[in-house]
Amino acid sequence: MPRQEYSSDDRPRSVGEIRGFPFEDFEQLKAAVAIKSFNIGVDSLAAAQWSERFNTTFRKTIVGALSLIVLVAALSSVIAGIVTREYWLFAAVPIQALAFYLSHPASAYHKWVTIGGAISVAVFIDLLLNGLTIAAALVAYAGLTFAAVRAAGFITNSSFRKALLSNEDLFLEAYESGQCTVRNNRTRQVYSA
Repeated sequence: MPRQEYSSDDRPRSVGEIRGFPFEDFEQLKAAVAIKSFNIGVDSLAAAQWSERFNTTFRKTIVGALSLIVLVAALSSVIAGIVTREYWLFAAVPIQALAFYLSHPASAYHKWVTIGGAISVAVFIDLLLNGLTIAAALVAYAGLTFAAVRAAGFITNSSFRKALLSNEDLFLEAYESGQCTVRNNRTRQVYSA
């Protein structure tokens, strides 16, 4: 859908003023999202930036801890590789980097990575039960990174969505700047600025 261009004088001041938008007011939008006939899509980078500035201390701490877990795991793989002389453990660092990159919810491969993340649990157990502990550990590093990235993304994205639905001005600003979209879940039509 082409981006709508507004001059500074005719920028929408309410949801009802957005050209081609299916709602007359903000309350209708909130009600449609509440019954799940529509949903709000958010840009993950915008959600992370909003979260860093406005999210609760508790949620910021959880996101920070998830990031720290990934870094500590990478460092521990290198240390364990040196101590045990199992140099295959060094492969955990690039495996984690690849898992981090692919696990991003906006990745083009996010559905396949989600399936891979779920399958990794079964692969980990199979490798462990068959005595392939190093291979199991490498799969676990990928799975841990996948889970941490997805959990952090879920926290920031859901917090941003909740904020957008609680403040019409914030929603309008985010919508006009392309930081969020609205999708009709029945027709799959996406509304964006």
